[in-house]
Order: sequence, then structure tokens, then C-alpha cells
Amino acid sequence: IEPPGVGDPIRKWRELDTHGTAYWWRSIGRNKQSVEVDLRHAEGRELVKSIAAKSDVLIENFKPGTMEKWGLGPNDLGKLNGDLIWARLSGYGQTGP
Repeated sequence: IEPPGVGDPIRKWRELDTHGTAYWWRSIGRNKQSVEVDLRHAEGRELVKSIAAKSDVLIENFKPGTMEKWGLGPNDLGKLNGDLIWARLSGYGQTGP
């Protein structure tokens, strides 16, 4: 899931090919399926819930508490898919420095 209007930042890293896509993205994004979703809107959050319900892994790197604020935390999505594997990335963990 990528942010609206900009997509995954790796798409524009370094040298771009004749189509305006980074060579990095051609390798790292190979076979990746992407969708653009605005999580600030209810429709976007509902789409994420439907995707999470049939996904194996969710990786997120929002500020701690953001997913819970949107109703997309482990407790929320776990009700839709109890087998969903979570990976949370942040500079200081979920509780801060």
C-alpha cells in the first residue's frame, strides 16, 4: 500500500530510466503488487481491512499508536485475520527512547 500521489519513495531513487522509474525499483519492486490508499479517509481504512483479511504479513512504520488510532491495530485486524503476521518498524520502538 502506497501513499496517494507519490507512491513508494524507491520509485524515484537515483538514476531514472526513460519511463521515469528508478532502476532500484525495477529490481526491488519486481513482482510487487501495489495499491494507492489514503488512510486518512474511512474508505481507505476499509480497503486496508479487506486486504489485511486475506494477507499473510503486514509491515508498517507509522508513529506508534497511529494504526490503533485508525482502527487498524493488531487487535482490530487480528479479528479479521488471526494468522496475520505483524512487523512494526520505528526508530525508537513502540514506547519511545
